[in-house]
Amino acid sequence: MALESINDATGKGMFDLLCNICIKYDLDWINNLCAQTYDGAASIQGQYSGLRSYVQEKNPCALYVWCLSHILNLVVVDTCDRCISIRNFFGDMQVLISFIRARKRVAIFLGEQKKCYPHDRVLRIKNFSSTCWSLHDKAISVIHKKYDAVMNTLEILSTCMDRDCSSTAKAY
Repeated sequence: MALESINDATGKGMFDLLCNICIKYDLDWINNLCAQTYDGAASIQGQYSGLRSYVQEKNPCALYVWCLSHILNLVVVDTCDRCISIRNFFGDMQVLISFIRARKRVAIFLGEQKKCYPHDRVLRIKNFSSTCWSLHDKAISVIHKKYDAVMNTLEILSTCMDRDCSSTAKAY
């Protein structure tokens, strides 16, 4: 439909943006919208002041369905949090990723990728998100694909003059 930046992330702000987009593209959502689906954020699905409630106020037929992909994601995250070894694995990965993603360290990692994989595209490690499981996969895939560059980066960082940096790098 459209991609727009939003300044007001309240339910009312999102509703106003939706209305403006529909006017811009001549979409009669008040008469034609039959359903809406979002994640569980209060500003979106909130019963009294979420986007959902504003839409249903104008169009009571716009059935609200919680996004099933988001529910599945929450189930996977909660299930993994209940297994100690999985929880620790993702915790360790999150610490490693945060460590390497620091501005000075990421330059070393990018340089090591160019040395280890001269014909491959340089990849950046995405940060983990507690609610978006696919970001875990993307981050860990980069670690796996660029493992030698990760290990070389940690080796270089283990000899740096910053005590915290070198001790953290040595821990891996």
